[in-house]
Amino acid sequence: MSLFVWKPEYSVHVADLDSDHQKLFSILNSVYENVMSSREVDCVLPKIDQLSTYTNYHFSKEELYMREKGYSGIEDHIAKHREFTRSIEALRNGYHNNDLEVSKELIIVLGEWLLRHVLKEDRKYAELPTSLGE
Repeated sequence: MSLFVWKPEYSVHVADLDSDHQKLFSILNSVYENVMSSREVDCVLPKIDQLSTYTNYHFSKEELYMREKGYSGIEDHIAKHREFTRSIEALRNGYHNNDLEVSKELIIVLGEWLLRHVLKEDRKYAELPTSLGE
């Protein structure tokens, strides 16, 4: 069962970045499903690493897009990206402590953060002239 489902209204109208957002949702859902169905830390850590790696890839691409378009809110946006990155690291560190319950809660918080970020913060640059990957 998925925690979050991509909807067309989440679009930032940049195909490449929308694709990345969909992939992040998919990875987060996969992490969630693994945590909910597993008691084994070793099964979940690779998914958390995948989420971390893809998040860094996407954030770099999104930040480059905002720079190229002269987005005035970029510094605040980057700070929010760093906050999310720290949260993923906290999730990973929680697994080192074998605290699956705390990790389940953190995954939900991460998912809600990602959804809010895409819906609120990323929508701010959605109005910029196009376009990376279109």
